[in-house]
Amino acid sequence: MRRRYLRMNNDAYVYYDEALGQYRESFPVDGYVHESVEERERKRQYAQREDARKRNTRHYVTSYHESVRSLTDVLEINELGAVMKIIPYMRRDKNGDLYDGPKRMGIAEIARAVGKSQRWAESVVKTLISVGVLTESRDGRRKVFGVNPEYHTMGETIAGARYTKVYQTKTKSDVRNLSVQAAGLLYCMIPFIHYERLYLVHNPDERDGDLLQHMRQADLAREIGVEEQTVTRGMKELSRHGFVMRSEAFGAIVIKMNPDVMYRKKFDDDDYTQSVRYEFEQNAKAADAFGITDESLPF
Repeated sequence: MRRRYLRMNNDAYVYYDEALGQYRESFPVDGYVHESVEERERKRQYAQREDARKRNTRHYVTSYHESVRSLTDVLEINELGAVMKIIPYMRRDKNGDLYDGPKRMGIAEIARAVGKSQRWAESVVKTLISVGVLTESRDGRRKVFGVNPEYHTMGETIAGARYTKVYQTKTKSDVRNLSVQAAGLLYCMIPFIHYERLYLVHNPDERDGDLLQHMRQADLAREIGVEEQTVTRGMKELSRHGFVMRSEAFGAIVIKMNPDVMYRKKFDDDDYTQSVRYEFEQNAKAADAFGITDESLPF
């Protein structure tokens, strides 16, 4: 934080505090400048807001719960994984068009983003167009594709709709390392992340933290219509790559989303979210130190 010192009078510094928007005085005592608890707290909150702003939190894809859930009823998990892998290629103010760098995305670009052959991508894109989540247009002679705003938008929201923010930074870089099944599982979790506590729950809009109904892997499997083994394999991948965290105590396991992957509140810099972010950072450091691999995970 910058301070603009104006004068020194009897060892009292008068300065303009940009965090508070006012002039302040500080008095050195025994070589130290003493500040009130309230002033330190205001400065801490200001630093958090600045950190959130610098992390480009505007760069997220708005993902609408009801639309996402409708897709899980009609698409296979691999097809949902393709959607998860391509929505980070949306751009602000481009009406859902998909871009790989400066270039509109055709089949070849989608195949690379998904990590599959062009033949596989052609088949899946055809299905995604038929159910309405993808749109098709022409860029010269090329067929190019975009995302239907009924399902996902960027830079705007549908009034009254419930949605989750899917941040582009981690999903675009790290989702490449996921199988399409694991990416599909991640996509299926979008409507079930608690709006504040980030847990995977049956009641994601519940305001009373004592009433949360945690979702087990078996529950998620039934909800999205896949085998429990499929969820177990996918959750292992998601955990290994830092998308989710599994916590165990009292014989029960709860699942929590990384706030740098998905988030629902307006700002992501409150104390609770910062503490969750710190937990993920510590787990990442421990995994590196312990040499953890997928085979090492106990599930």
